[in-house]
Formats: sequence, structure tokens, C-alpha cells
Amino acid sequence: MYIGKTLPERPIPFDQFDPDYLANFVRDNILPKCVTERQKLICQNFVDHATAECKGDYETLMASCSRRRQDYRRWGKGDDGLMEGIQPQSYDELCVFYGNLVTFNLFVIHLELEKFIVGEDTLVLEGNVHQMYPGAMLPVAFGIEPDDEDAVYMLTIRMALFFIFDEDGMGCGEQSYTNGDPTEASFVKVPNEYVPQRFWDNMKKQQELQDADD
Repeated sequence: MYIGKTLPERPIPFDQFDPDYLANFVRDNILPKCVTERQKLICQNFVDHATAECKGDYETLMASCSRRRQDYRRWGKGDDGLMEGIQPQSYDELCVFYGNLVTFNLFVIHLELEKFIVGEDTLVLEGNVHQMYPGAMLPVAFGIEPDDEDAVYMLTIRMALFFIFDEDGMGCGEQSYTNGDPTEASFVKVPNEYVPQRFWDNMKKQQELQDADD
């Protein structure tokens, strides 16, 4: 699919931010149009994966991923895309990767679609990624000092993503292309009332887990 225009890279209105948008759109509009059984298989896996990720459902998320192999990369800096070891290259590394995504409350994402292409071993999508970040994570992840570390910020970045699938139709890699690293201008502060409830629920859950460990 193609929406017929190039999306401008700008923040989405807060009241339009919907973490379930991508999974629901693909399930309702892309999956029914898949022609081959292989296309249906990988597209369904993608829907399962995206549904679990946007809810922070770690167990279901990992169940959608291949144990055979993994190859995650982020291209755009002229290097090998591994981001100095951050991008996982095995199922075990992927467990840590997604575990951190949930633990640090980084899973609340709205992917604003411009294009979506279904192949036999790969799905390709392009658009704007809008992602909620705890203010305290900005210095850690990007070296950016926020105005308020207790606030929530929304990152907006243009991205093309390739989702790769193994022989069984299980996700075995994600490789993304961006037009550069986020800057301070890539983030906007989000009023608390527009932050999805799942963000706050998971923050409370993670704090309770940390308190229990202490």
C-alpha cells in the first residue's frame, strides 16, 4: 500500500497517538489482501509481533520471534548497523533487547504508515515513528538533556524498516534506515493526559518489581 504522498516528518497531534494503530491497520487492511499462504503467514506473524510489542507483552512478543537466528541493524551512520553491540544478533540477545524495551518503558509507539510492502521473506514499511520516552532516558539513549526528566517526551523520526522471516515464518530480524540520529528538535514534551495509560501502568509495574527486588 501507498498513501499517495510523502509524509512530512513532524510530530503527530497528541490526541491522534495510537499505539495499536499499526497492528490494527495491517490486520484489517493488509492481511486480507495477501495472496500466497507464505505472505499470510509472515503477515500474521507481524501482526502478532506488533500487537504484543505495543502492549509491552514480553512473553507473547518473544514467542513471535525465531530461535533459529536474528539480525537486527540500524543503518544510516556509515557503519555496520550494529550500534556498537546494541542491535541483537541472536535470540538470547533479543531477549535482553526487548526486555529492556519493556523495563525502560520504550514500547509505546505509533508508526504512521506511508508505505507497506509484503514479500515472501520480508515485509517493508516506511513512515514516521512516534515513540514515547521517559525524560530520564534521553541523556542515556541520545545524550540529550531534557527540560524535565520526570516528563514524557515523544520522539518523531522518519524510518524505513525491513522485517525478515525464517523458514517457519517467524520474525528473524529487523533492519531500519533513518536520515540520521535524533536531535533535541526530534522530541516534544507530552502533557500527562495524552500519554497512553499503558505507559503509566507499566511504569508502576516496573517500579513495584524494582521495589520487590530491593
